[in-house]
Amino acid sequence: MIGSCASVLVEYDRAERWLGEGIAYAERVELWNHRHYMAAHLAHVQWASGRWELAERTAEHALADGRGGITTRITAEHVLGYLAMGRGDWPRAAELLGDALRRGEAMAELQRFSPALWGLAETALLRGDHQTAVAHCDRGHAASARVGDAAYLFPFLLTGVRARLAAAGPEDAERWLGEVAGALATRSIPGTLVAVDHGRGLAALARGDLPGARAALQAAVAGWEERRRFWESTWARLDLARCALKARRLAESATLARDARAVAVQATAHSIVAEADRLLATIAGGRPEAPWSPLTTRELEVARLVAAGNTNREIAAELFLSPRPSRPTSSTSSPSSAPPAAPRSPPG
Repeated sequence: MIGSCASVLVEYDRAERWLGEGIAYAERVELWNHRHYMAAHLAHVQWASGRWELAERTAEHALADGRGGITTRITAEHVLGYLAMGRGDWPRAAELLGDALRRGEAMAELQRFSPALWGLAETALLRGDHQTAVAHCDRGHAASARVGDAAYLFPFLLTGVRARLAAAGPEDAERWLGEVAGALATRSIPGTLVAVDHGRGLAALARGDLPGARAALQAAVAGWEERRRFWESTWARLDLARCALKARRLAESATLARDARAVAVQATAHSIVAEADRLLATIAGGRPEAPWSPLTTRELEVARLVAAGNTNREIAAELFLSPRPSRPTSSTSSPSSAPPAAPRSPPG
């Protein structure tokens, strides 16, 4: 119970410790149903922390042995469905998560069907079916509200914000954000609250508040990484890259997108890789040759010398320029008003 609860509460270090000990004990005493149930939860931790190939092996072994119960099957299908979703295999994701949802709803237990419902919502979002994503998020929210849950609710916050931004616009997204964030704040489970920063960053970005979006998304990246939550942290980096792109910080945007792509490649998260590639193509389409745009190379050097406290003459000497002549104060002093005086002969 310690291990499985910790995996739900985004306490992955604790979860790995106790699930590992529990699996070892169950093997020694040959409690195979217990062993495979804990292994399915361990596979969820491995998926959540970005070790997808290991998660796949762990979940498949828990199913293949045949000595696990219905809850083992449901939990393992959640993990395998998430993996298919993240790799862009929409039919397999729908098959696995749909089966887990049907079995979980028959048990009438939130922890059995809510994770599958979120996976189906996120899959719909990734496929561009925003209305279906909204409908699944509404069902997830309603189910959590009936029992005062927050641990299974938090992933729906971000999926719902993204889907509503695409389907209905910022006003509907912010209404959703306020409702779900309020429920998360009431329970105040630390591992779930990062979703609120992330959602606020998305909303601020949509309404053009770039400083607010940047601050919230930076907090989200840091928070998800501290919690070892790979899926959300990588998307948050891409969201921060979009924010930098809107602010015309092209070099920063490209760096963030490349970083997100690199960790997604390592995890085999093809859906994220594809989104990073689209963003990088957009950045490249608007990128000037110099990363310090809109300044030219010479203007950048002038700015550097000004920042160092140099005078105009010192800058001119450094860059082999002539200092700008003073502007005439009146028409009588204009150089065109009189010919230059002849040079005087030296005395003597």
